Amino acid sequence: MKHLKLVLLLCAFTAFIAACASNNPTLQTGNTNVAAAATATPPPTNAAPADELAAARATYNAACVRCHKETGEGGATDMGDGGTLKVPSFKSGHGLNHTDAQFARQIAKGGDGMPAFERRLTPEQIGGLVRFIRREFQAGLLKDGAANPSH
Repeated sequence: MKHLKLVLLLCAFTAFIAACASNNPTLQTGNTNVAAAATATPPPTNAAPADELAAARATYNAACVRCHKETGEGGATDMGDGGTLKVPSFKSGHGLNHTDAQFARQIAKGGDGMPAFERRLTPEQIGGLVRFIRREFQAGLLKDGAANPSH
């Protein structure tokens, strides 16, 4: 069910991007007003860059947000079987000391109550999640502003 939601979300996002890209007023068919097209307002040159982590954000929302919350704070999560799981925060404690490789391994293999995602997510998706966690939840909190990618 989670995979279906993710696929539907990605399809909707792709359709949205395709619709926006094909909605170009200077590419009209039929009787085109060249003067109007030439005087059309150009797009701003200081437009915000596209969110390069959009796919990772969608993956996080589909696979991680239930336990790690929208804020990355974690906390007590109801497991639905009468038990709760204490989920660590990405913003404090040992979460700040993990290397990128350790984060990727934890996501893939699971452990300590976390399910393994290696059969549900591609290595690229897992790498995207690591970059997303670093930027969205740990920016400014890491030593020297960056994670230690080794180990």
